[in-house]
Amino acid sequence: MISIGCVRDQLEAVELGRPSGPSDVVFFRGIDVFGVRAREVVTRMSDLTAIVADDENPASFVAPDLLLSFWRPFDGDDQPDDEQGYYFNSVLLARPGYYDGPNEV
Repeated sequence: MISIGCVRDQLEAVELGRPSGPSDVVFFRGIDVFGVRAREVVTRMSDLTAIVADDENPASFVAPDLLLSFWRPFDGDDQPDDEQGYYFNSVLLARPGYYDGPNEV
């Protein structure tokens, strides 16, 4: 799944959802963002840039300097039966200013 968000005829963000088949892979600088467990993605991303838990959803993370965010529905790291929470379900690439809030754009 690929979706785009526009405001006033300008691209705001592009979101990639978890691929449905094994032949589709999404990499960022050699990191398989959907095939590697979320905790490992965060660890490897932290070697490249600052990455922090999202204030509104601590199971998800934002790399503000890269304008990337990684989302999963819940933190399943300690719940082996909830595999969905182990991996990110979407990654969003945003325009500069996207994370600043509506009053600062």
